[in-house]
Amino acid sequence: MRGQWSEARKFDFSRAGTLVLAGGGNRCWWQAGALRHLMDHGMCLPPQLVGTSAGAAVAASFLAKSADTALRACQTLYAETPKIFDWSALSKLKMRFAHQHVYPTWVDAFLNADTFATLRLSSSRLTVAITRPARFLGTGGSVAAGTLAYLVDKYLWNSIHPRLPKLLGLRQDFMVLNDCGDLETAQSLLIAAASAPPIMSARPMGGGHAIDGGYTDNAPIPPQSETERSNTLVMLTRYYPKLPSLFTWLGRTYWQPSQRIPVSTWDCTPKTTVREAYDLGVRDSARALSMHVF
Repeated sequence: MRGQWSEARKFDFSRAGTLVLAGGGNRCWWQAGALRHLMDHGMCLPPQLVGTSAGAAVAASFLAKSADTALRACQTLYAETPKIFDWSALSKLKMRFAHQHVYPTWVDAFLNADTFATLRLSSSRLTVAITRPARFLGTGGSVAAGTLAYLVDKYLWNSIHPRLPKLLGLRQDFMVLNDCGDLETAQSLLIAAASAPPIMSARPMGGGHAIDGGYTDNAPIPPQSETERSNTLVMLTRYYPKLPSLFTWLGRTYWQPSQRIPVSTWDCTPKTTVREAYDLGVRDSARALSMHVF
């Protein structure tokens, strides 16, 4: 990590201006469990939320007041999905992943005609990060470059906010979910923010193709002033064993799980331990409250 980090003793959640929910597939259920426990104990969401991939979807479920529905729908869909990959499609030279059906169906379970108005009128605004493919690489080359950058940052540089994707031409873009004019656009934005080809195809969004925001930065943050940084809490889903649960870095406060989240990132079959990830979030949140961290 570039710069100096320091352990944080406390973060005033009630005065937070921005809450960032990192992506991470099923690991984002840790965020859902942690937030549910905080809100059940009187906390309110900040006015500004930022997220990508499943982190953006978790945030949207809270703004739509359907977070519990999202959890139940995920468990039901996974229980009904026997395998991730449909090998029969190879005979037609196609790659068919269960996520192509499961993820849009899951999004529709908590963000639909009954809840869209609630989200749009929420006092909190959700900014969703997507990745625009590099112009000279195209979508396929950008996915390869983003994957390479992820591996380099994770295993070599150990970065939270990577530099390499932008150096390779990938571009980060932000769109506000509350400003979507109709339900279809809002759902498409959440799906685009989690589209990781070939598991899920790139989607047209805002005048260009978009892929998973995590290809550029798994914990995306729009430009901020110094004051905005000091009032920002970033909920990570990757576990950094050399760092404390709560720490400050580059002027912001970061909260990470107390251990590696016990769930596969991409699995969507009955054996996926979604509830264990959620329960770890509840326990970490309960511990933070008992220690007066928030």
